[in-house]
Amino acid sequence: MKALTVKHPWAWAIVHGGKDVENRSRPTKYRGLLHIHAGKAMDFDAFTFPALEAAEKEYLCRGIKGPFDQINQIDLSTCGDVIGTVEVVGCHSWKECGPGEGMCSAWAMEDYYHWELSNAQAVQTFPMTGKLGIWNFEAQQ
Repeated sequence: MKALTVKHPWAWAIVHGGKDVENRSRPTKYRGLLHIHAGKAMDFDAFTFPALEAAEKEYLCRGIKGPFDQINQIDLSTCGDVIGTVEVVGCHSWKECGPGEGMCSAWAMEDYYHWELSNAQAVQTFPMTGKLGIWNFEAQQ
């Protein structure tokens, strides 16, 4: 099975917040199911990203308590765990988003490759040691 390690809050945003693009410095030819592994480190600078703030507001408006209420209330127990799955359905350079039309997604960033994500699903979390890039792991018995 394939997995990708992503720091929180991005991992949460992929699985729960509607993040449909993963911004990476390199393209991927991989297509298919990918398990999302929440890295042990946090990206605290991410909390100012506009799409993440919008996801937070949507969850708060719906009365759902997400990991955004306060940075110190993020469920740190999931750091180091596989938390969900997503399908990689495509990949393109930010330059291919369409000149003059803006980015392909609110989650997309300039100067990166956009891994196109679809069908995110939460799973029962389980601990796993992460790695760089897309990596393989055996299913838990």
